[in-house]
Amino acid sequence: MNFPVSADVQFIPGTGKLFIDSLVDPSGNPVNVLDIDVGFTVNGHLELPGWLTGNGVVRLSADEIGGPIDKEIGHADIPITGSDSPNDPPTLTYYWSITVQSPTLPDESKMYQFGVVFVLQTLKGGHTDIGGFFDLGAFLVV
Repeated sequence: MNFPVSADVQFIPGTGKLFIDSLVDPSGNPVNVLDIDVGFTVNGHLELPGWLTGNGVVRLSADEIGGPIDKEIGHADIPITGSDSPNDPPTLTYYWSITVQSPTLPDESKMYQFGVVFVLQTLKGGHTDIGGFFDLGAFLVV
C-alpha cells in the first residue's frame, strides 16, 4: 500500500477526512510484512470542521485470517477542541499515532487484516453518529 491514504468522515453538516499518513516498520521492506518483536507504528491525522468538539478515538484493529484473533490492537485518544469563533471556523487538523509491539499480537507468522476507525464521542463519552474508517488490507506479522 502506498501512503498517505484517506477516507471520508461521515456527518451532517460538514465534511471531514481521516488520513493514514504512514506505517513505520523498523524491520524494513516490504512494509506489508511486520516484525512484531520490533513493532510498528501507524501515523495519521484528521481534518475536521473547526466548530466540532468532543473526544476523538482512532482505533487500529486486527482480524487474523484463518484464526481466532479479532480485536483492537491499539488506539489514540484525541481531544477535539473546536473553535469559539462566531464565524464559520476553518478546518482544524488533529495528529495521531498508534504503536504496536509484542505481546499485543503473538510472535508467530500469521496473516491479519488491519483496519483503522475514527469515532467521535461526546465530551462525557457518549455515542455520536460521526465516524469514518479505512481498510488497510492484509499484513503478515512475523
